[in-house]
Amino acid sequence: MDPDVAVARQLVDAFTDALDEGDPDAQEYAEEQLADFLDDTDEGTADEVLVALLDLPLDADTLPLLNEISARLARRAPGVVEALLEAVLGEAPPELSLRDVVSVAGAVGALLEAATRSPDVPPRTENALSVLDALTQGDLILGLIEVLEGSADERLKQAAAEMLVDIGEPAVERLKMSLRDRDAAPWVVDVLVDIRDRRDPGRYEAGDAAGDAAGDADGEGLADAPLGDARKDAAADPAAKDDPSGSAAHLPGGDLIARDFDAFLDKFKRETGQR
Repeated sequence: MDPDVAVARQLVDAFTDALDEGDPDAQEYAEEQLADFLDDTDEGTADEVLVALLDLPLDADTLPLLNEISARLARRAPGVVEALLEAVLGEAPPELSLRDVVSVAGAVGALLEAATRSPDVPPRTENALSVLDALTQGDLILGLIEVLEGSADERLKQAAAEMLVDIGEPAVERLKMSLRDRDAAPWVVDVLVDIRDRRDPGRYEAGDAAGDAAGDADGEGLADAPLGDARKDAAADPAAKDDPSGSAAHLPGGDLIARDFDAFLDKFKRETGQR
């Protein structure tokens, strides 16, 4: 652990103890120590140090500090998204579904509602979620895709994938650029399929004519891979990760997926009068 993370946690604990004890002098001193510590952070400070400071409870006294911490974290986007997402998921109430916690729309309200029933929810969960929610959409999309392309664990990648599905069409173009990333491709395929299925629920069943939308000469299309299961196929076959063709994971080629999805969007826009 970065030693500065430990210091940040100690300073937060000191402030929280002073607040709980109702000691205004100790609270004021702890606030000054926190402000000095924050002033000493710079671009070289690890994201996790600033995230640790998000454990400050939100009240009138801590609001200026939390606003500054949030602003500094936001300036680190898109790279900080993974650390924020980990903070959100770390100790989320068990009664919340993953989608409730990380959903772009309405997640804060759902989390606050759950927090009233679970007093052990740490402030950083709500505060980190607020920072994620305040990021520009472009930074959020890039950060979430970086999670899919990186070495994050499956829980974080699942959360990032669900957020991208919630964002929908604005994420599609950047997602398609990651189809050739061997680690991200299974997740990206599932996200693109889920976005497409949300636009036209039930239209593309397994074996239905998604390939028909693509008009592909070989007769192959996105539906030739089990819809929504590309990631599971890749995980089930250890050889898939080392197979540059992607055939071991039964994944369609990146160009084929992109062409199929473009054809679907074109048809969707024509049918809905958008073009």
